[in-house]
Amino acid sequence: MSSKFKIRLFAIISIVFLCVGVTIKSFQNDTFYIIKVGEYIVKHGIDLQDHWCWITKLSYTYPHWLYDVIVYFIYSNFGNLGVYVSTIIFFIILILTIYVIHLKLHKNEFLALFVSLLSIPCLYGFATARAQLLTIILFLLEVYFIEKLIMTGMKRYIIFLTLVSLLVANLHATIWVFYFILYLPFLCEHLFYYLRQSRFFQKFYPLKRDSKVLIEKILHIKELCISFMLGASMGMLTPSKICYTYIFRIMMGNSQKFIIEHSPLIVIQHPCFIVFILTVLLILIFTKTRIKLRELFMICGLILMSLVSGRHIIFFYSIGVLYLSILVCRYLYDSGDKTLDVLIYFIEKNRIVYLFLIIIVMLVSYFQFQKSFAYDYVPKKDYPVDAVSFMHNNLNIDELKLYNDYGVGSYLMFQDIPVFIDSRCDLYLSEFNGLDYSIFDDVMEIAYNYEKKFDFYGVTHALVSKSSLFYKILLKDENYNIIYKDKNFVLFERV
Repeated sequence: MSSKFKIRLFAIISIVFLCVGVTIKSFQNDTFYIIKVGEYIVKHGIDLQDHWCWITKLSYTYPHWLYDVIVYFIYSNFGNLGVYVSTIIFFIILILTIYVIHLKLHKNEFLALFVSLLSIPCLYGFATARAQLLTIILFLLEVYFIEKLIMTGMKRYIIFLTLVSLLVANLHATIWVFYFILYLPFLCEHLFYYLRQSRFFQKFYPLKRDSKVLIEKILHIKELCISFMLGASMGMLTPSKICYTYIFRIMMGNSQKFIIEHSPLIVIQHPCFIVFILTVLLILIFTKTRIKLRELFMICGLILMSLVSGRHIIFFYSIGVLYLSILVCRYLYDSGDKTLDVLIYFIEKNRIVYLFLIIIVMLVSYFQFQKSFAYDYVPKKDYPVDAVSFMHNNLNIDELKLYNDYGVGSYLMFQDIPVFIDSRCDLYLSEFNGLDYSIFDDVMEIAYNYEKKFDFYGVTHALVSKSSLFYKILLKDENYNIIYKDKNFVLFERV
């Protein structure tokens, strides 16, 4: 058995077992509305209208209709367990994609293994039944196809890139614009190459042979531009109408102020992020290793994206780290460091070490799986499971005008209860629905003028979490009677 085969077998076994171990069994709130929207599409088609908010008729763009249908199909045939298992499978595919692309681009067996295993604790928080788990796989493939296209100029990579754009537009239209952002480092490097050849730059900024940044000419720029333009046309081949405008609309809204994943990254909570940045700086400052301009643009761009919005860190951990590992490989090659080769040779000559590592991985995965699987699919501390049963048994759902917290609206949708708001935040912003008021803003600031807003909307009941400030406010208001309560949620009736 060769050392390459041993390393790759160990990588596959480790990735599979660790992904199974760390994937949390509990559903995120988005999963509930994804299933419900998928059910509606299968039964009624796409009519670009919302059917779950009781306040008013809202237009809805179905931004990830294809993913909604996929998850609903899994749920309708295999239930909660099917959604959980499919999430594990998609997560395994993501990490295996990271591993294979690393092998393809820098061919360092040990570093590809190390980075892919390190990606698991960095990315396991994204291992949920949400569209981003599939689209990040497509973005990884996009980067790989671009690299192969500019190296070979083969037309098949143009077709692959066009298909990636089409899939992203239908699986997750709201992040389709990132397909083009990933082109920018390559296009900018080519532009800078020609600028540096001009007389102006030669006169004031002469080229230095020992420069740390290497600016290369993209040999197959024509093919790259063709793939870019073909990809841009794919936004028209989707029922969603927001591919070209979403990024501008969301920047005008207030969701960034209130939703954690839309907020700027809290760097101290992500030690791996800090370590990765320090590694880049140490290599560039204290070694003679050179970095290509497109690699520098890609790493810096993804760092900036992550700092602006915490949810973008998934791009850095999956794509940015790819270019970091390429940089590390270049350093090892330039410096003649044989440490990784020695490790591979050591494993090849000591089978007991190989078996010991596999056993360690399996044990870690087993104990982690016991913790992850112990969660409920629908935790009662997060979702009003018992309150929903009470409402179905004791209230007329058709006449109910319920105010609910933002985080539980999707579960209410899932249980066929009309909602005030759910986690499809875009739907409730005036920038998207055309209303002259923002339901989302009213919910986020409800504690300050709730009586006025309840009169405006005609609210009859309020379902709130005991952990919220709004619960304490309503508890002291004589105009609200408690008709149901449990350990986590309270249902108030408005007098």
